Formats: sequence, C-alpha cells, structure tokens
Amino acid sequence: MDMEHVAQVDLLTVQEVCKLLRLNRYTVYKLVEEGKLPAYRFSNKYMFDRREVMEFLKKSRVEAPK
Repeated sequence: MDMEHVAQVDLLTVQEVCKLLRLNRYTVYKLVEEGKLPAYRFSNKYMFDRREVMEFLKKSRVEAPK
C-alpha cells in the first residue's frame, strides 16, 4: 500500500462497522478472524477501510432463487 492510498483511507472502528453492517461485535470479530472481513490492527484495536467493508458487503450479496 503506497502512502497516497494510506492518506485517502477512511478508517472505521469496530462499532462503526457493526452499525453499518447491522452485526454485533462478536460477529465482526469472527469475520476478521476467519479472514472474510479485512481489517488493520493497531495495538489491540481493529480498524477497517470503508471501501473494503463495502466490497465485503457487495460480495456477500445472494441472488434470489428463481
């Protein structure tokens, strides 16, 4: 990741991701641990790139059965 990208990253907290995805904290941590939801770890805190969270949401879409 280059420095230009780092300067443009809109980071979200766990609480903000929970609110955005309407999930509880346990589920968000589980998705991170399973490698399904990308996150950055600073000391003991996880932070999330808003674009990556939105991409996760798009990939999670399920088509309606026909």
